[in-house]
Amino acid sequence: MPLQEKFLIPSSQGFDPVYRKPDLRFNSGNFRILARQNEVDLPRLGVSIKKRDYKLAVERNRLKRRIKNSFRVNLNRLPGYDFVVMVNAGERLTNKNKLDALWEGCRKKIL
Repeated sequence: MPLQEKFLIPSSQGFDPVYRKPDLRFNSGNFRILARQNEVDLPRLGVSIKKRDYKLAVERNRLKRRIKNSFRVNLNRLPGYDFVVMVNAGERLTNKNKLDALWEGCRKKIL
């Protein structure tokens, strides 16, 4: 099941405040999460993957799908923040447990 539109950060105007003044920074492996509290009181997601790090669109899209799916599964545990996940160069395949641990660590840091 795909992630609903209301749980996605809208275009660059939604990303900019999170990049400029994040309330939270969290690193885990080759993932970095920036988070900022939002007005809609829903957790929202944005994913940023550089073409320089992952040249093939297939790899970038696969990573985005896995991150979005993990976010969707953990949606009910996350507070109303805008989360931007930045993926740095590293391992090509990411397992589900690593992504779930990423969201759990982020949630603990917020609360």
